[in-house]
Amino acid sequence: MAAAAGIVRGPDGALLPVVGTFAGSQVVSSTCGQEVVYEGGIPLEGPIDVVLDPGHGGPESGSVGSNGLVERDVNLLVALQVETALEEMGHSVVLTRRRDLHMPIRQRANIVRALQPRAFVSIHHNGGAVRRSDTPGTETFHQVDDAESRRLAGLLFEEVYAAFADYWVPWVRTYHQGASARLRPPRTDTYGVLRLTRGTPAAIVEALYLSNPPEAQLIAIPEVQQVEGHAIAAAIDRFLNSDDPGSGFKDPFYDPHTTGTGTARGCVDQKYSEPTNIRTGFTAEEFASLTAAANHMGRSVDWLLKFGVYTLKFLGELPGAAPITPLEAEQRPDAYGPIAVTVEWDQAEQAVLVRMAEAYGLNRTETQKLGATLLVFLANLPAEITVPSDGPD
Repeated sequence: MAAAAGIVRGPDGALLPVVGTFAGSQVVSSTCGQEVVYEGGIPLEGPIDVVLDPGHGGPESGSVGSNGLVERDVNLLVALQVETALEEMGHSVVLTRRRDLHMPIRQRANIVRALQPRAFVSIHHNGGAVRRSDTPGTETFHQVDDAESRRLAGLLFEEVYAAFADYWVPWVRTYHQGASARLRPPRTDTYGVLRLTRGTPAAIVEALYLSNPPEAQLIAIPEVQQVEGHAIAAAIDRFLNSDDPGSGFKDPFYDPHTTGTGTARGCVDQKYSEPTNIRTGFTAEEFASLTAAANHMGRSVDWLLKFGVYTLKFLGELPGAAPITPLEAEQRPDAYGPIAVTVEWDQAEQAVLVRMAEAYGLNRTETQKLGATLLVFLANLPAEITVPSDGPD
């Protein structure tokens, strides 16, 4: 099978979307959603029918049952059941995570955009409802104004609701029991995992309320997790192989408030690449100017070289900035003078360095020199600009 474009498996099995190759180095989006240089990885074979997203992970636990059951763990257990069932049906499936892992929503969306599956389902278990109900409080959410996403959510509600209706427990529910779209003004999806994956039919399924003790006790049973997994798989299979419309639809509603989870705050990546040292040479005059600029800023010389590259990036991204074009041969900085400065770059910093090297048509040593030259120039600009007396008022 052909390799799915733009994604590799990392050393821990995590999916890493390939951002591109810059100055000969592969840049990927890390588990934390940060661009890093990573030369390894096994290309993922495709095409992929379904991406399953076990919601939450790492420090973001989600709902917690009175029996100690944690949503992030239940989501993964059920997702693995869905995967097994779908593969037995002949579908190709990948999971955004296969272990307890802190992964921001933007990275989950990056994976979906890289793979472009036929369906994407984010698996969750709810919290907060207290209204007693004779029926399961299953909720599903779809992308607003997207007919296929709506159909997927309707099928998920239909299958999961029916699977749990066979059990008698004191259920709880809210008004949003059913399939709907949760919005924020002006008219966009509140949930980032839906908002950032438009173009792929996507849905969220909240099978039951983990915050309700009887429901937490029920979903703690492995056989019940399997029942839920098979129900979700059946819904996805129907979505892919039929025109069934689904059911349980409700009108979209406005509720922009979220729990604030799903961010990259506090996310720590594993080491994908070793730090690399880049050595740049200066003449005695250049080094004297460099040292003076560093002293003026209260920084070290190696800091100034690195910050210079980040300044190149910042200026290139300013609104209205002209596109960066490769330098002509005579414009390339001489980076091989007799006084050498060595700078260490970690995996994320290397991504910035190689991006700038690619943009300016330079190697990494020359890019480091170009950034240093820019900062020396900026450090020597006058603090105030004097307007001539005969100038405009």
